[in-house]
Amino acid sequence: MKFLLTIVALFLLNNIFAYEFLGEVILDNRYFFNEGTSYQDKIHSSFSYSPEIFHEEEDYIFHLKPKIRKDSQDPKRNLLDLQEFYLLHIGEEREIKFGISKEFWGVTETTHRVDIINQTDFTEGFDGEEKLGQPMVKVSLEEEWGVLDIYALFSFRERQFSGQEGRLRLPLIIDKNESIYESSAKNKRTDFAARWSNYYDQLDIAISYFSGTTREPRLFPTGSIDKPLIPYYETIDQFGLELLYLIGSLAIKVEAISRAGQGDRFSAATYGFEYTQVGIFDSRIDLGWIFEGNHDDRLKSSPTVLGTRLSFNDELDSQILSGFIWNDVSKELGFLLESSRRVGECCLIALEGVYFEDTDEDNNEPKLFEAFREDDFFKIEFTYYL
Repeated sequence: MKFLLTIVALFLLNNIFAYEFLGEVILDNRYFFNEGTSYQDKIHSSFSYSPEIFHEEEDYIFHLKPKIRKDSQDPKRNLLDLQEFYLLHIGEEREIKFGISKEFWGVTETTHRVDIINQTDFTEGFDGEEKLGQPMVKVSLEEEWGVLDIYALFSFRERQFSGQEGRLRLPLIIDKNESIYESSAKNKRTDFAARWSNYYDQLDIAISYFSGTTREPRLFPTGSIDKPLIPYYETIDQFGLELLYLIGSLAIKVEAISRAGQGDRFSAATYGFEYTQVGIFDSRIDLGWIFEGNHDDRLKSSPTVLGTRLSFNDELDSQILSGFIWNDVSKELGFLLESSRRVGECCLIALEGVYFEDTDEDNNEPKLFEAFREDDFFKIEFTYYL
């Protein structure tokens, strides 16, 4: 992998004056309504800086995007990561990408079952949307029968967890310095993945396969008060399916996986739809209705999500996304609100609110949100584009 990164660096130096320099600076402040279960502070702020260099020629694209984050309370949330550092060669029917990059798989809104290429950064948010850069070589073939992406993934990235002073974390601290691997190669193992995708009229379909170290470690106690939990990364094989079917304003979505290697083989799926009402009340505002259910063989029950998406279709790209998360067995309720609006050409303001409630405390079923019962919060985020 060092050889590949050297090639990318030499390409950059050879063309440095032809590059476009971009980037963003993000300031965010989270206010928690209650003191944390481990007596964490109510106010958490952070600063992020992501400079970006982009260059495109006739058959090459170069992209460099590091990310630096500094948190006011939790040192474990500080981050220095290469999100993108790759060279992409574009041919008529073939593309080759080598370097560090982020690849997204999936079609649903809430839980991305099939998205397994990149490691999750849980210090950024509990929804699992934020990812770390992954060293790779990717070959893409485009034929009449569809697009085939083949990956070789190098240098495994461990999952990021909050520290003692962090919020939205498990009650027990996770010590990633003591991580255990099933593979004798540990974090040096090379993983492999492939994904075929195509579309037929209103249907988009993708089938994927992954073989390598799981991105979702199991957590085991050590018996020590100072180091209560350690991550265990097993070797897995996973098959995935993505379906997106469009019927007018209705989008039907399915993500499903079958995984072996973490105990018995299990299956999990997220399924649902999004229906969009265009121009409600004779305005230019679109209202989308989102419903998604979940299933996981390992759990007695999984949450159901009902949400809305308001798109104002204005020059400032104003949007509001809201939703309820409900688990009928554990009797838990969660509410999420996200909104964003551009400020001129330079900036973006985003608001986020999260609320958790246990509607039946006498219910003895396992609680999915138990660790977050005191972590209701409101966040304001300001982004300045360079």
